[in-house]
Amino acid sequence: MPFLPALLLTQAPPAVVQSAAETVPPARIELTTPFPVRLGSVGPREVREAVFGLRSIHDRPFRFRLLDLSLGASLDPAQLATPLAPGEVRLLKVRLDPSGLLGPVKGAVRLGTDDPAQPSYILRWELEVRPEVAVDSLRKSLGDVAPHERPEARFHFTREGGEPLKLVLVGTLPGHLEGGLVHEGTAADLRVALHPERLEPGVTAGLEVVKVATNGPQQPLFTLYLDWRIAAAVIPSPSRLVYTDPKTTLLALALKARDGQPFRITGVRVVGAGYAVIDAPGPPAAEQVLRIRRTGTQAGAVLEVACSNMDGPLKVPLKYLDPGVRPAASPVPAPIPMAPHAH
Repeated sequence: MPFLPALLLTQAPPAVVQSAAETVPPARIELTTPFPVRLGSVGPREVREAVFGLRSIHDRPFRFRLLDLSLGASLDPAQLATPLAPGEVRLLKVRLDPSGLLGPVKGAVRLGTDDPAQPSYILRWELEVRPEVAVDSLRKSLGDVAPHERPEARFHFTREGGEPLKLVLVGTLPGHLEGGLVHEGTAADLRVALHPERLEPGVTAGLEVVKVATNGPQQPLFTLYLDWRIAAAVIPSPSRLVYTDPKTTLLALALKARDGQPFRITGVRVVGAGYAVIDAPGPPAAEQVLRIRRTGTQAGAVLEVACSNMDGPLKVPLKYLDPGVRPAASPVPAPIPMAPHAH
């Protein structure tokens, strides 16, 4: 298909409206290669070459000169030193250096001509510049975690270009997480382990946010996500008992075996004052209920329930939200004096 000039010189508008066929001169050049040239995925330091096949369909020699190039592109002017003879096919090669570029990139070279009717042509290319530093996944999941397990997630980083990769954790991990970095040349691993025994009572799921700094100039910071769920053998419902009405002193806690098999409650105790369990453990069952009475106005305590199908006790927070006690308001910052305006 003939390649029409991409850019024509601005001309004065004609006095009479003309048809498109009359205002656009026929093309003098045909492209013998696909247009635009698509180079696909390119490494951050991988120099590539875009090749354009040009065939002259002019009736006289056709001379080019370089007008403009996109960032990262270069062209040997010797390729344009001699005119394109009628019927000649010439391969025009453009060197592309993706240094400093990232993601989808569209570029072009603009060539001027010695034909007043078609003063310039634009040849285009497309490519996708891969990041210098990459991670195998920004989000990972530990899935269901038993209270006695210590699962670990591994985020694998790589760096293209041959330079060593260096990672640094930004900020401090929460107490229930343990992280470590292992470097090996152009690759590195961030390993994050979950310690369920360090979780606050009543916490059964989480989405962790971990930030990692790198020595890659285009990717200085990565934000990673790690989700998990605690899969205890006994599921409490609700996961915490919250007393919000001063007149309500009794709430029920339902306990259900995850596998549907009967279990025994082997022990119950309240860690803290102001709450008491009023039900004695019953016979083995797949579902059991305990009632807990609030006996005071203490803000909180923890109910520990030992079960025959669990290695450690199930911990359920007990909270009393006194409507007469307002939470402390955050201090209002002092106003910042405004600088005088210049008139």
